[in-house]
Amino acid sequence: MQRGYTVRAIPMTVATRALRLATFLSLGLTAAAAGQSEASEDTGPADDPAAVNPTPYTQAAEKRGRTHYLRHCQICHGFDGRALENIDFEATDLTDPERWRFGTTDGDLFRSTKHGAGLDMPPFEAELDDAEIWELVHYLRSLGPEEYRAAAEPENPP
Repeated sequence: MQRGYTVRAIPMTVATRALRLATFLSLGLTAAAAGQSEASEDTGPADDPAAVNPTPYTQAAEKRGRTHYLRHCQICHGFDGRALENIDFEATDLTDPERWRFGTTDGDLFRSTKHGAGLDMPPFEAELDDAEIWELVHYLRSLGPEEYRAAAEPENPP
């Protein structure tokens, strides 16, 4: 003779569901923050804030950087870099280096792009390789004041 077990469903209140969702989200954010801090510890020479852009500045490199910008950065920072289009969060105005919260050196820009910065800036290491990020750095420099721009090297050296 088999015994039958009855499983009774316990009704979940809205408060219980909200508490479970909040717990799940907080665990996810904690895991994401831990992963982000681990990623920033695994840095190479290109991730050094004092790193100098190894890609020589040319108009062609800046143009390729602009292409990367339009594909990956424009949605948050805007077409012109002023970050006025998106009101859902506060993206950095790239035309004003005084407002860059994570540094103004080439190495800072590279690291922020590759590994992300803060809670709003996602990492782009899966979308862009190091050479593309360095081209993007040239373009980012072109958005700001003259003193932050790269010195042009001749396109066809003698």
